[in-house]
Amino acid sequence: MCNGDRTYGLTVRVKQDIDLRRFPPIPRATKQFERLYKGRTAVERVNARLKIFWGIDDGQVYGSRRFHAHTGAVLAVHLGLATVLAQAERYEGTYGKMKLSPIAKALRKLMKEPLHEAQTEAANT
Repeated sequence: MCNGDRTYGLTVRVKQDIDLRRFPPIPRATKQFERLYKGRTAVERVNARLKIFWGIDDGQVYGSRRFHAHTGAVLAVHLGLATVLAQAERYEGTYGKMKLSPIAKALRKLMKEPLHEAQTEAANT
């Protein structure tokens, strides 16, 4: 117990090892934490987006079938939006010059070719 002679109630010291999520080794809101947090992987960013923006873990969907259907629908929307955004022109340089990213160029090329040609080309590489 950490309160000693104080009268404001019971204070208990919790060891850091007991709950690392609540008491991380690097304190939050520090420059070191922010620098390391920027290094998260893309998967962690997508998982955070699914939880926070789309509300996958908010507890509003009951039952495993509904949960999996909800998650599948959100992932399908994500895939569709990612495809559209990958095809969109990117801002690179001045506002007067817009060009496609390399990924968008590859997607456009695949979309213009008939499906069997794209599969044959992919199998040959």
